[in-house]
Amino acid sequence: MGRWETLTNMARRRKKKATRPKSAPMMQQRKQQRGMRWPVLVLGLLSLMIIVGIMFIRRTSEKKAPTAKILKPFPSAPAVESAKVKFADFAGSEACKDCHADIYNVWKQSTHGQAGGLPGEVKMIARFDGRPLYFKDATVYPRRKGKNTYEFLIKRPGKADELIPVTAIVGGGHMHGGGTQSFFTELPDGSYRFLPFDYIRDEGIWFVQLRKNGHWVPISRDIALPDLLNWPPHRLLGDIAGTSNCQNCHGSQIITEADGNQFDSRFATLAINCESCHGPGKRHIERMRSGSASADIGMAALATVDKDQSLNVCFQCHAQKSMLKEGFLPGDDLESFYSLKLPILGNAPYLPDGKVASFAYQQNHLFSDCYVNGSMTCVDCHDPHNQGYRDIYGKVLKGKFDNGQCTGCHASKANEPEMHSKHKPGSAGDLCTSCHMPFLQHRGLGDQLRFARSDHTIPVPRPGLESAYGIENACQQCHENRSIDWIKKEIDRLWGPTKPLNAVVDNLLAADSVNGRLDLARLLLKTDQSHPIAEFTNLGKFVRGQLRPDMGNLEPEIIDLLKKLGKHRDQDLRALALSALHLSRGNDPAVRDFLVRSLASGDSAGLGLRDRWTLMIDYFGGVYASEGRHDVAIKAYNKALAITPEDAVTLGNLARSYEATNNLAGAITAYQRAINHNPQDASLYFKCGRLYALNNQIPKAIESIEQGLRYDPQNAEAMRVLQQLKARR
Repeated sequence: MGRWETLTNMARRRKKKATRPKSAPMMQQRKQQRGMRWPVLVLGLLSLMIIVGIMFIRRTSEKKAPTAKILKPFPSAPAVESAKVKFADFAGSEACKDCHADIYNVWKQSTHGQAGGLPGEVKMIARFDGRPLYFKDATVYPRRKGKNTYEFLIKRPGKADELIPVTAIVGGGHMHGGGTQSFFTELPDGSYRFLPFDYIRDEGIWFVQLRKNGHWVPISRDIALPDLLNWPPHRLLGDIAGTSNCQNCHGSQIITEADGNQFDSRFATLAINCESCHGPGKRHIERMRSGSASADIGMAALATVDKDQSLNVCFQCHAQKSMLKEGFLPGDDLESFYSLKLPILGNAPYLPDGKVASFAYQQNHLFSDCYVNGSMTCVDCHDPHNQGYRDIYGKVLKGKFDNGQCTGCHASKANEPEMHSKHKPGSAGDLCTSCHMPFLQHRGLGDQLRFARSDHTIPVPRPGLESAYGIENACQQCHENRSIDWIKKEIDRLWGPTKPLNAVVDNLLAADSVNGRLDLARLLLKTDQSHPIAEFTNLGKFVRGQLRPDMGNLEPEIIDLLKKLGKHRDQDLRALALSALHLSRGNDPAVRDFLVRSLASGDSAGLGLRDRWTLMIDYFGGVYASEGRHDVAIKAYNKALAITPEDAVTLGNLARSYEATNNLAGAITAYQRAINHNPQDASLYFKCGRLYALNNQIPKAIESIEQGLRYDPQNAEAMRVLQQLKARR
């Protein structure tokens, strides 16, 4: 019997027992009371039932609800391995001469062999003739003193003359499309610093790079020294974390180490020598001289490496890259020290199809179909020893425009190439490179001085797409008076439908017309492709536009797509996918478990995953900070520090965002952590001291600045601030 039926029958029985007679008014009153009593009783019972039910449910849930799951901590970083390659392992190119005289002699005359050096070692193409260079606020005299002494004399009204000696020279104006020569000076702190005055060969003029936009412009009276990107001289020769530097490209075996405010800069030569490509040769020489019959020749054989290993030999210099850790020397694994794709996030050097958007090197070869679906490397066209040109079989070619570079693979085009080119034999239009590797100006350097480089994406001409990018189409370089519509019609008439773009690139172009995060993810995060650099570009676009720290919800399908990319063979793509998961859903227990396992496996495999992961999340923190969203930036920086707790660069960025949100205590703590990790960095003490002063903690401010002056005793600004603080005490 149901519960409500029982209550009704009880009421009926009670009615039958009431037999005593009552007066009419009283009976009427009792009837009214009885009429009110039963609803009250029912409501009371209902309330009791609800209370009991709630207590039952609560007790049940208290018994069955699992304890809140604690997120797994990320594993600590493994012990740092000592460098595999040391500066002492190198012998120098002269040591190669005895056994490899023919190669040595052609190398010596090559652009690599003459890429730079000390004064007197290289041909000086710049005018050091004493003629003045007029700036708005200064006059600079490039002059020669004696046979091999070059210097810049700087005169400014109201200031003492400044004399800057040239102690190192890079470049010789060798590059087709715009060759330059640049200069370094050695400072008393032991560093070599890049000077802001450059010379360009074809125009025959001195030029500078502007701070506001990075453009190269001739020196003029409209420009002041503070307008220059490289004034005062600050860019180091060599790699030091957190500094503006020229990395290790313009020379051989460049290694720069910091000791407080002093630097130890070493290099074998400012030319590009044998060991820059082959790695350290001392052991090889010893084994060859010993007469050993072992197969181990003491050096890696570059002829046996795969296409990516071969490309990385050249990408040491011919690619934009972000440093993961200091100390790289040739022979080390390049991608253990550098991320080759991270600059795509920050500098956006490439357009969707790989053409140079701002400034880059030849790394956009990775977008070419010859690489993606073929085996093409740099040395298939470029002789690595004399920098001449050859075909895939090693046959010497006449020069950079010889069709043999292409017909070695595309043999059907070798006979009667005009049948494919649709141009007269021997004309510019009959050359493969004219259409497929045109020289394009790097727009990040402006258009006042020529800096054009051959397009290493080896593209099919696409006039409509290139016009939309603002890129000069290859056909326009000859048919400059023809419209884009005319060129498109001629291409369709002569060659028929244009070959489709690679699907990954096409997806990126289509992304702007897609609405909805899930649909966009399905387009940009496809994992069945084989185009790592384009996949990285697509993933970067998705993360920047669709993800943010600690999202409350993210579609399971997107999480699965990111997890698949988090297992990619490409180290940079893998790290970006994992950092995206960490950024957006790192507090989800299931996602955290996956991230912890991935980091542990990456560390054990020596992939440099931890360094990439930290750097990428730090990058996104920088994006948020640049947008003024410092509260979001702080979340990102703390996630990066969960991977690498004492990363000095991230701690410095965190401190700046704390300061921007008026959390001076948090900023001071971040700087103190950075100091504990890098106690010889004087700038950290100065920055921390400034925050103590802002927080009115004058004694601590004085102490911090005095500690910094132990490592940088000549810092005039710090000494001035110290005097002001002592006066306030």
